[in-house]
Order: sequence, then structure tokens, then C-alpha cells
Amino acid sequence: MVELTLPKLVQPLVLWEKLELVVGEGIQAGHYTTRIEDFNGRAIVVSPPEFVGGHTLLSDRAEVMILITRDDAIYQCHSRITRYPAGEKKLFLLAPPQGIKRVQRRQFVRVEAFERIEYARIINLTEWEEREDLPKWCQSITSDISGGGVLMKTDENTKPGDLLLLKIGVFPEQDLPEIIAAICRRVFTLDDQVMAGMEFLTANRLTRHFGIDDLKRLPRSIQDFNRGVQNHLVNYVFQRQIELRQKGLL
Repeated sequence: MVELTLPKLVQPLVLWEKLELVVGEGIQAGHYTTRIEDFNGRAIVVSPPEFVGGHTLLSDRAEVMILITRDDAIYQCHSRITRYPAGEKKLFLLAPPQGIKRVQRRQFVRVEAFERIEYARIINLTEWEEREDLPKWCQSITSDISGGGVLMKTDENTKPGDLLLLKIGVFPEQDLPEIIAAICRRVFTLDDQVMAGMEFLTANRLTRHFGIDDLKRLPRSIQDFNRGVQNHLVNYVFQRQIELRQKGLL
């Protein structure tokens, strides 16, 4: 048996798939990751869970919440974990999952995030080859972030349709490109502060906004922000949402 179909999941669970386990509740919950090794009927044989963070430790026969990542959402269900007799190989068994439910649509979920960000307007690209002080970077802070864009503080010169380069402080530590491209979609004022909603430009959309010669003048890393990398960002943002939910902040 190489896969297991569960209610409400369009895609079945498959061998080597990564699962997240949560033991305990709220801010004290412990978070673990594991991979599917085999199926035993409707139970799931998994590798030894690896500790990610939290305060509650996993124990034999503990009740756990399983988090399953899919393209449309995170799904959660409940189970019980026990040691699995597998000879010399140390494995664990998750009892048949119960109470499967869809937590939230994954794509472009936003979470409040106050992160350092630098931005530079993309104008007069022919000058960038001639002057070492271009582009001109401005420092700011984000208000929220998603896999598709970011809401950030800006100045009154930013207008919808502007193309910008962004350096988001948390990106390098998450193995995301240091510099990406974005387009301003909206500008509004909140408590006398100008705010701008930026939409990230994935690699396949760059040629809609830049010519070939312009792309050669821009940082190479903007072409690294492809759909796969964006999905990694979506996973990061959604994980942050789960952590906030566990802490009772959502």
C-alpha cells in the first residue's frame, strides 16, 4: 500500500510525505515533523518525530493533531501516536486519523508581520549601469505579508503601478531570494502614514513589465523568485499563522 485516501482530502497521503504533529494546546504546544514510512490499514507508520519547537514533549500514546499541507489548504485531524514494532528500525504508528477538517485556504493567506524592509523604485534603468549609487534604497517596515505580496509603510511618492525592488529582512534566513521585484497595487493613508500594497512578481511574469535588456540590469535574484520559491514562502507564512493560532492570537 503506497497511499491512503482520507475523507475531504482530494490528494491521498503518500509514502515519504511530510506531516506536522502538534501535541498539547495553546502556547505550551509542542511541534514536530515526521515522514510517512508505510501504511498499516488506515493507520500511518511514520519516522521518529523531530522536535521543531514548543514546550510540550511527545510521549508514547500521546494524543496529537496532524497537520497535512495541500495546495488549497492546511488540513488538520486527530490521532494517537504509539511506538511501532519494526525490528531494529525505530518507527511510530499514528492511529487512523479522525475529524479531518480544512483549516484555511493556503494560497496568499496574510499574517500580521512587522519585518524590516528596504525598497527601491525601478526607474531610469540605463543610469544603473553608469552610477554605483543606484538603485536608491529606502528603509521601512512591513505591516503584513503573504505569499503574494506585502503591505508596507512608504512615502507619498509611491503610486499604484510603480515597479520596485524589495529586500525583506526575513527572506534570507528562510532561504528566499535577497531581492525580489514587486508592483504597487494600492496606496492609502492610515493614521497619517502612507501605506502601499505590493504584489510580488514571480519569474514568469517579469517579461510583462521589463524588456530583456532591463532584466540584465536588474539583480539576478529577482529571476529566482519562481512558483516553487513562492510556494515555500506560502508555507512559511501559513506556518506563522498556525503558530499564532496555537498561541491564541488569531
